[in-house]
Amino acid sequence: MQLDEVLAGTSAASAIGPNGSLRVQNLRGESAAAGRSVARFLPRQSRALVVWYTERLTVENLKTVLRAVHYRLDRSRVLSSLIPIRPAHWRWEELLEAESVESVIERIRDSPFARPLEHAMERYRQEGRLFYPEVALDLFYFQQLVRLIEAQSGADKDDARQFLGHWIAVQNLLWAYRYKVYGAMTAEEIINYTLHRAFAAGLDTLRRVVLGSPLRVEVERLGFHLGADVPEAQGLTEIEFQCERQRFERATMAMDRPISRLGGVLGYLWLFEGEIHDLTVIVEGKTTGLSAMEIARRLLRAA
Repeated sequence: MQLDEVLAGTSAASAIGPNGSLRVQNLRGESAAAGRSVARFLPRQSRALVVWYTERLTVENLKTVLRAVHYRLDRSRVLSSLIPIRPAHWRWEELLEAESVESVIERIRDSPFARPLEHAMERYRQEGRLFYPEVALDLFYFQQLVRLIEAQSGADKDDARQFLGHWIAVQNLLWAYRYKVYGAMTAEEIINYTLHRAFAAGLDTLRRVVLGSPLRVEVERLGFHLGADVPEAQGLTEIEFQCERQRFERATMAMDRPISRLGGVLGYLWLFEGEIHDLTVIVEGKTTGLSAMEIARRLLRAA
């Protein structure tokens, strides 16, 4: 049975391409639109948090555009890989026409993303590495997310910390170890390019990392487990998956919460994102010839 036949009548049917392929980016764009839609039922502060949470897809698109311009990639192919976000801040086609990274920044001058990119340009010009503008976008996005979480009150603040605070802590810890393992960065660089306020993995955690604390020890502080013999590079991938599965499980347990509560909205969004992840794993697994058991191990929805 073909993919379009299996998914016919489901919400994913519209993401099936003419050749039967799955347009994952279309589904991700729909998840952002769904987030903005259900956020309307929330109070102003929590609504702002959900809307900013969906902006991570804008950050992904901006980084894709910067890579395309920097490396002079084929614009039509890049355009097809972008996440369709509605409403869009800019016409992505116009950004892809920019002749330089500086020109991209000029075209988004009225955006909050322009300032962090500008701050990263000196190092970019000196070294010609996209790392600096890309990490500037990531840090700006997550710093704003932390501020919005801290601005919540009452039950919504508890929901924000429970759902997003732990996720942010894991992301920050993974950044630190990736810089250490793959980037061979100095202690100063690791501290500079991570979040100092990241709930359970803030500046104190970063100091332990740069002083040599093993990944296994630090992830246990966040409630995860790694075997003593697991190499750090492999452990990073494993912890990322454990975090995503934990998010999916937490979202499943939150489905009885009302949509007028922040926890209910975040749970809904995380389930949406988790279903997209699992659908992608299944399609790609079948395409590459993985066994049903191998595919099942990669799914967020535990068997």
